[in-house]
Amino acid sequence: MSAPSDPRSLRLRAAWLAHGYGLTQAQIAERLGVSRATINKALEQARALGEIRVWIDQPEGDLTALALAVEQELGIPEVVVVPSLPDTPPETAIGLALGRLLSDRITPGTRIGLGWGRTLTRALDAFQPPLRPDALVLSLLGGQVRSGRPNPGALAARMAAALGCEVVFLPAPLIVDHPDTRARLISGCGLQALFDLAEQLDIAVFGAGDLGASLALSRLSRAEAEDFERAGAVGEILAQIVDAQGESDGFEVNSRVMAVGLEQIAQASARVLACGGSARAPVIRAAHHRVRLTTLVTDETAARVLAGLPSKES
Repeated sequence: MSAPSDPRSLRLRAAWLAHGYGLTQAQIAERLGVSRATINKALEQARALGEIRVWIDQPEGDLTALALAVEQELGIPEVVVVPSLPDTPPETAIGLALGRLLSDRITPGTRIGLGWGRTLTRALDAFQPPLRPDALVLSLLGGQVRSGRPNPGALAARMAAALGCEVVFLPAPLIVDHPDTRARLISGCGLQALFDLAEQLDIAVFGAGDLGASLALSRLSRAEAEDFERAGAVGEILAQIVDAQGESDGFEVNSRVMAVGLEQIAQASARVLACGGSARAPVIRAAHHRVRLTTLVTDETAARVLAGLPSKES
């Protein structure tokens, strides 16, 4: 078997041999007469372009029991728990589970509000819905004005493209200089229509982060993060700082964030949070206090903390 001459055909041939026939990269390279490095690069590009999407059945056994324990402890109707690996970020595994869940849940005419984050980005790698041209995807956050920074609008556009439906953006910086600027943008620049749509969502899908995550994404300075922590902050939801009860009024920066408010998220018919890691257990609890989650997708490390169980290491 010779290697295809164009890059796309090579990527797809390599993908089929790897995932359809179970060949190793070395075996594929030998069959196609190219180097293993070429096959590795082709498979990585295919994943990045969405030509390869992974679909994994939800594991059974002790993780199901753990999910039930979290449901009972917090009163969340549905909890999905994925395996954890030591020293390995949980975003990919949680994202895969979220992508499958959303593929099944989006029905004709669904109005989806979408947040941003690494977990939600990974979810679209496993997002395989039928076309829903009458659905609507609404980006819940403003963006960054510099290239290379997080762009929630791009994530919403990617989901809408998979569904073949309309997308509505929040065309504003993530954080503005003054609460009056936020008010003027909403009332005077046509953004009020977006916030009105946000009160009619069927599904709101979002992540949550600890203050360290916000610091890493340059939303906060180190001094601000330390000040917020001393004031009782446990993390952020849709770029809005919250305390352990999910309250956000006590943090001035929230009045300058261009994002759909948590009180509007709480009105969505389904409220889906996806995040994990033991450090984020407090902000998961806070999110449930604030918006009453209908679904939580998390990993076993966070789930054990939420259920009040000792860690596996213990």
